[in-house]
Amino acid sequence: MNKIIKLMLLSVSLLLVTGCSTYKMEIQQGNAISNAAVQQLKRGMSKTEVSSLLGSPLMQDNFRSNRWDYLYYTGHGEVPSSIQNLTLFFKNEQLFQVSR
Repeated sequence: MNKIIKLMLLSVSLLLVTGCSTYKMEIQQGNAISNAAVQQLKRGMSKTEVSSLLGSPLMQDNFRSNRWDYLYYTGHGEVPSSIQNLTLFFKNEQLFQVSR
């Protein structure tokens, strides 16, 4: 009887361990930007106005302060399943061009 209980406990613990090891949590990185927010962008907006609408950009290049990059991706593990990219260009501190 004691061996049967040990065998059952071992079987249950193996099932739990293998079940947990195959689960991969969904990872979200960056700024999730809706189409409605992008449609509100207007040429001539200041950087402050853009930042209040979209949030801080994920990447800002110190050597090209006129370019802001917004990236957003989701995925399980190391391989992203969905990638969104939005690049904004500024001229004289005002929004000049939006590129998707």
